[in-house]
Amino acid sequence: MGLLLAAVVVAAITIPELRSELAGEGIDGTLTISSCEAHTKTHYGTHRRSTELRFRCSGSWTAQHSGTSYQNIEVDTSSRFEAGSNIPVVQVGDTFELPQDRDPGENAAILALCLSLLASGTFCLLTGFGARNGPGLTASWQRLPAPTITGPLVGGLFTLGVLAALVCAFAL
Repeated sequence: MGLLLAAVVVAAITIPELRSELAGEGIDGTLTISSCEAHTKTHYGTHRRSTELRFRCSGSWTAQHSGTSYQNIEVDTSSRFEAGSNIPVVQVGDTFELPQDRDPGENAAILALCLSLLASGTFCLLTGFGARNGPGLTASWQRLPAPTITGPLVGGLFTLGVLAALVCAFAL
């Protein structure tokens, strides 16, 4: 039941963001850089730690079409820009992001993994797999109701979710 609940909660959080990215929502504009400050972002792995150099650039943002402008806007970038440089920045709600940060790949991958969670949760509910003192994987697989239909359906949904997540994460 926990897998099904996790899939629903994660999907409910991810779908609005993905819809916004796919619809191209946001106001295109230009950020005129006044300063860039370097900072590091540390990533911890299982065997090593890596540090990524990032830049927080600030300046004034002006919308392309309406001419609306805001002062003291900050954007995280992977490159340092000189003062006076103009870079494209998208306003989405109260935040400002670089256009490449609005790519839908990551959110689509998360949503695809929700499909796998949904298939796994359904399998556990149908067979009792994962319960305390419950049957093992092989015994659970053999206990599926209507195994010629539900077996390929549950297995196919799980496989489709994993493969779609991989494609979304690496190709989009």
